Formats: sequence, C-alpha cells, structure tokens
Amino acid sequence: MFVLHVGPHKTATTWLQQNFHHNIKALEKAGWLYPQTGERVRVAHHDLSDDPDETLDGKSRRFRELQAIARKANDRGLNILLSSEGFRNWKPEHLLRLKEIMAPHEMRIVYCVRDPVSTFYSFWAQQVKTGSKLSFPEFCQKQFRKPIRSRLLNPLVEIDALAELEDVDLTLLLYDEIRRRNDDIFDVFVQSILGIGPLPHVDAETANERQPLEMTEFMRLILLRVGSWRDEADTNIGRVFHHMLGERTREQIVSSVGAVSEARQNMTIDREQPVFRRAERQLLARYKASMIPSPAKRLFLEGAQECAFYDAEKLQADPTVRQLLDDVVRKVRPGGLRMWVMGWSRFWLMLWRRIVKAVRL
Repeated sequence: MFVLHVGPHKTATTWLQQNFHHNIKALEKAGWLYPQTGERVRVAHHDLSDDPDETLDGKSRRFRELQAIARKANDRGLNILLSSEGFRNWKPEHLLRLKEIMAPHEMRIVYCVRDPVSTFYSFWAQQVKTGSKLSFPEFCQKQFRKPIRSRLLNPLVEIDALAELEDVDLTLLLYDEIRRRNDDIFDVFVQSILGIGPLPHVDAETANERQPLEMTEFMRLILLRVGSWRDEADTNIGRVFHHMLGERTREQIVSSVGAVSEARQNMTIDREQPVFRRAERQLLARYKASMIPSPAKRLFLEGAQECAFYDAEKLQADPTVRQLLDDVVRKVRPGGLRMWVMGWSRFWLMLWRRIVKAVRL
C-alpha cells in the first residue's frame, strides 16, 4: 500500500507529520516506511511536493529520491507513507505518474475534511505568516467572489478531482467528527488508515506554533513596510519572527496591538450560506462510504463564525505600535546583516539534511 496524505492546510497536518516523524522506527517495525527526505521542513515531504514537474523529471535528483523510496520499500517489504499539503496542488497526471513510480504498491489518497469556515479564518492567518499582505476583509472578498470555485470554501473542488483518479482509493478523514468524539487525529490515522496499534505522541507544545491574532496583524504591517524575504533562502516572516524575536518582544507586540481597541473589528461568516450547506449535502451523498469516522449527522459546524481582525491604518497611527514597527524593521529588514546570517545558516542546515538524506536513501 502507498498512502499519500495531502492535507489540506489547517487540518492538523503539522501534528500528524510531527508524529509520523517521531515514530519512524515504530512505523517501520509495523510495516510502514515514512522516508526522511525533508530539507526545508524536516518532518514532512514538502521538498518532493513543491514542484511536480521537477520531481517527476526522470533526470532530477527528486525523481531519483522517489525511485530510492520505492526500491527501499520493495526490498524490505514495507508499505509507503508520504505526507505534504503540496501534493494537493498536483494535477491528475502528476499523481498517476507518482502512482506508477511507487508500483506495485496500491495508492490510497487521504484528504482531511474540515468545516470550511473554520479553515478559512485559520488559513488567512497562515497565509500572512508565509508572506501574504491581504487584510482579512480583502481575503474574504477575493474568495467569496466565486465561492463555488474556491478550494477553501468548497472542498468538493479538490475532492471531486481526486475521486476521478483511476485505480486510486480516496479516504476522507473527518476533522470535526474526530474532535466531537474527543479523539486524536493521529490515533485515528494510524489505527484506521495504516491499520496498526496506537503510537506515542510528540509534545503537543512543539507540534505547531499558533500565533495570536495580534501577532498576525503585526506581521502583516511589517510585510506592508518591507515586502518579503523570499530572495533570502526562501525565508518567510513566520520563520523570521520565530528565530529573530525574543519572548519579551513578542509579548510586547501582542499587548501593544491588543491595546489599540478602536482598531479591532469583527466580521461574521454565516455557515448557512448555500455554498457551505450544498457542499455538505453533496459530500455526504457522494463520499459517505469513504469517510473516517462515519459521520453522525453533520460534517461541518453550525452557527455563525465571528472573525476578528485589526484595521491597519488605526494600528499604524498608534505611537507605541509605530515605534515597535520601527524597531522590528531595523532588526529584520531584508538584506540586513542578521538576515544574511540567518539565510546562510538555513542554507548550511538544508545542505546537511541533504547529505544525511543521501546516506539514508
């Protein structure tokens, strides 16, 4: 069996990947190979999923990695597990080519379904963390312009395409149903999908860093001032803040932004909108037999979602916030010495991971 976990984002993917990586040896004893190929992110397979054309180019290093994974699994009689949200962006022909490389393992794609409104709000914050400058109202306007075609608002856009793949099984992991039952999604995954017993968890506090809204909005203000760090070892603002700002500075940012109460606003998203209820009905009608666990009644959550955000102009007009912006910009500006050091440190780290990976594979 070849299981391909494709996310999407904000469905506990980091928690799953951290635990898969933490249990590499235990998984192998139970018959599953979770390859250690991560360079950019150590615990997942984003390097393989980033660019399908390059990954599937028969002359590329990534293609040879895929071949090595398939060969290792066949030689040791192991199933294969790959996990990256990037695989959800692959076209059908890319996924079928990946299936051919991993043959004779039968392919099973695992897609996690979460209430779209909850996902939508969390995904906006994640996008800021990785470089988006859009305010929450701007993000909403963009997605709700054609909601039926939005991958965030209508999960069927992606799920229907995956279901059409020939000789590929599709499993839908129900995020909200798992939470209703007070189960852990990693436990459900390894027991119901991989067919093995429970495995130990990593420390929950290290699995993913959730930024307060105030930090998200401050990051966005920094991006509006200085742009991105993409030219510096593919560094994003979330990584910059994590490595460059101390705990005291972080606390000061959150408290200072939160103190500008006149800048805080709310937007309500109604879950009874046709795009959400129609998607829920069609998912149940088409794919109920493929869902884990079996849904009790509803797939999505009920009621309205209150989404808070901050007005950028009002924040920047506050003297304390403006001073913090000036201080942080001086510390983390693109092209500065600190960013140069960080970029080269990341380069050498990724190079080391590549060397270690070559030895393992």
